[in-house]
Amino acid sequence: MSDYFADRVTSSDQPQNNMELMIDVESFGTVVGAPVVTIGAVLFDPYKCDSSQLMVDRSLSIRIDISDSIKYSLMGDNPADAGKTLRWWFEQSDAAIKALVGDDAISMQEALIKLSRYCHERGTFVNDEFFPGLSDLPRTSRYWAKDPDFDMRLMQHFYDHSDLRGAKQPWDFWSCRSVRTIQDLAWPEGGIERPSFQVPGVAHDARWDAIQQAMTVQAAMVRLGLSLDQYVEYGKYIPPTA
Repeated sequence: MSDYFADRVTSSDQPQNNMELMIDVESFGTVVGAPVVTIGAVLFDPYKCDSSQLMVDRSLSIRIDISDSIKYSLMGDNPADAGKTLRWWFEQSDAAIKALVGDDAISMQEALIKLSRYCHERGTFVNDEFFPGLSDLPRTSRYWAKDPDFDMRLMQHFYDHSDLRGAKQPWDFWSCRSVRTIQDLAWPEGGIERPSFQVPGVAHDARWDAIQQAMTVQAAMVRLGLSLDQYVEYGKYIPPTA
């Protein structure tokens, strides 16, 4: 087996259940090898309708030391892409920019391990590390992103990096799902028909984006007639109180 696949999960590592993960990353570039500076993730069941507060309680937010991320990136190989993305960041809100940095920033190595543990570790000790009750949830079986070709591919560069060992990439190609695809299936008439959500957060903060995307998937399942909470009308989707 090649090194490329040796540090990834296999199909036997991933149980079939409805506990799935939404991930969102913020970066200083849009191509593979761009520095990833924040990771947001939330565990959710796409066939339920959860409140935004429950999503917040289950969510994960990781700030990565920017200099460490750049160290393992290919930023120098794509200066035009990096420059374009940095200009875009300067146009965002102060709150979104400030969310990229903080005293709680960790190394890229620690970030990769933390994300993998959040997805797959289920010993009782994870209740203290992440949130109460995590040990009772199934391990993650499928992984969502707004566009896996962006978020997952950016993360793949770091999981595959020869100097960043110790954590398996939690997903592989067969377990990734696209929010854009299910949006188009549920609302072929376009975004005007999609429900909106009141999520306490900032646009382009990875955690809040992940939560909104997870709730969008749940609403899409209602629209498609696949939700266990089918009583919720998609056009008036108001997440129930946790």
